[in-house]
Amino acid sequence: MSQTTFTLVSLGSHSTQSLLDSVKASPIKDNLLYLGKCHHWIHQPHLSTAALNGTGPQLQQWDYLIITKTPNQPSLTNTVEKTWSITAASSEDLIASLPSAKARRAAADPAPLPPGWSPQDHSALDAAISPPDLELSLSGTSQPMGSTSDSPPLPLRDFIRTFGTSHPGPIAMFNLLSYLPEQRPRYLQYVAAFQESVGIKYGGEPVVLGFGVHDWSSRKEEEGKEEGGWEDTALIYYPSVWHFGKMADDEAYVEVDRKFKQGVLRDNPLMCCTEVEIE
Repeated sequence: MSQTTFTLVSLGSHSTQSLLDSVKASPIKDNLLYLGKCHHWIHQPHLSTAALNGTGPQLQQWDYLIITKTPNQPSLTNTVEKTWSITAASSEDLIASLPSAKARRAAADPAPLPPGWSPQDHSALDAAISPPDLELSLSGTSQPMGSTSDSPPLPLRDFIRTFGTSHPGPIAMFNLLSYLPEQRPRYLQYVAAFQESVGIKYGGEPVVLGFGVHDWSSRKEEEGKEEGGWEDTALIYYPSVWHFGKMADDEAYVEVDRKFKQGVLRDNPLMCCTEVEIE
């Protein structure tokens, strides 16, 4: 197993170009596994809230997600305003296969979707009825990053409609995972059942998985203040946010969620990202 670090970056007054130049000119580039633009928390964090959501009148804006092999963690002090990072173990085989998997996905046609799930026609998205008991549903809401702390939450359905029109291509979902006591094995059952059914059906597949979190940057400040902590991390690829939305609407997903996921998670913030290429 290799040590992998997931780092969220807030630029503040710094430019995107200065960040990219810093990444290209540093040892980070040689150990870079993923660089993504952050767009929206599908689920907002309920742990590490001060660090991840902010404490002021405006919610924390995260601009980029950088995933690296841990010996070369990002050192971007002069090009960013704020960072938050978390380190976990990752499969060396999965990391080694990243270039070939990326090339395979780029060459493959996305899994077909039924009518009403596209930038040109979102009628089925609008008409979908979300069961109220699911951990993830189209009616679930979260506040946009950078908005005021009292801003109205945005339903996932509305985010998919707007974001999916301007960004019809691939996305990745960054997961942070914390489990209720002794429930991690049950969640792994969920992962296996998900991948065998709706995951493969809608083109979802792991990019980087972090098993057994070792540390995160705000851990010391949170000791004794919040029950539990982060245990696993993941970055999951989807051919588009439309595929992700239709996956959440699939009856097979509803069945898997109810069977394996309910009563398992303490927290599972989920952020939508799009990959940024470094020349």
